Amino acid sequence: MKKIILSMAVVALIFATSCKKETEEEVKTEMTTEGTQDVTALETAYNDAVLKLEEAKKSGDAEAEKVAQEAVDQAKASWDAAVNSTTEMTSDLKEGLEETKSDLKDAKENAEAEIDKSTTEAKAAINTAKTDAVNSANAAKDNAVEAAKKAKADAEAAAAKAKEDVKKGYNNSLEKMKVK
Repeated sequence: MKKIILSMAVVALIFATSCKKETEEEVKTEMTTEGTQDVTALETAYNDAVLKLEEAKKSGDAEAEKVAQEAVDQAKASWDAAVNSTTEMTSDLKEGLEETKSDLKDAKENAEAEIDKSTTEAKAAINTAKTDAVNSANAAKDNAVEAAKKAKADAEAAAAKAKEDVKKGYNNSLEKMKVK
């Protein structure tokens, strides 16, 4: 049972680590691509507005110049907002990734601690089983020695009785022969 739990913990740790790497790479790529496209498009719009402002200044039309200046200001504000937003999102992403790294590191350390604990418990169980087996073997050996000693004593007693019976039978036979 402990081996199964230990195996599951290792698999979970590997899974969590592999998912973290994929997610981190996907998010970085997605954020970089989207953020760059938005900022680039706004920068292009700003540059176009500046060109139109220069054209309006060259033409001498004050109304066109005023409208072009407002367009430049709006484009610049949008571009700055996008850059700031992208910077904030990048910062938030980095913080999120750092938190994820920290959480995964904690999970890894917890898993390692559980693995160490399980290993220690398994070693203790093995040592206990080994000690129990040695004790059982010694008890069986002692019982076998006692049984052998008893069997030897019983055999010696039986041999002595048989010897005595043979001696009695011999003496009885001698007595019977003498009488006749």
